[in-house]
Amino acid sequence: PVTADGVVYATSRKKPILALKAGGVGDITSTHRVWAYVGPGAPDVPSSVTDGQHYYMVDDRGLVSCLDAMTGATIWGPERTAQGTVSSSLVLADGKLFILNENGVTTVVAAGPAYKLLATNELDGSYTLSSPAIAGSQIFIRTGTHLYCIGEG
Repeated sequence: PVTADGVVYATSRKKPILALKAGGVGDITSTHRVWAYVGPGAPDVPSSVTDGQHYYMVDDRGLVSCLDAMTGATIWGPERTAQGTVSSSLVLADGKLFILNENGVTTVVAAGPAYKLLATNELDGSYTLSSPAIAGSQIFIRTGTHLYCIGEG
């Protein structure tokens, strides 16, 4: 799960995706529910991200979507990224979404209320299950054969 502004966003292998007010005791599924999403593009393996205004998710087939974080309404998507299975978690940094598939291809999409594909980059074609990591102005990507650091020197 991810949290923002007192809301916990929880995905699971089965739908729905739930947005719940934090806190409470016992089964809070009904009493603390903000919204539930059962539409297309819900992830099985990849974790989602939120900036508190938008909730972004990518499914295992590489379809990326944006929901309104407060209502669960679809803003855009699902939209196709690079062909391939996605097991890594979605990363949000510098106003961009980074989606790494198992073939080592990273798709970069603009975060925000309109879908905009910014780039598709392939490294060594090696198998990867890792999620990109961001540190400062550098992005780190581990494939089956290399650890890449991408950024200005």
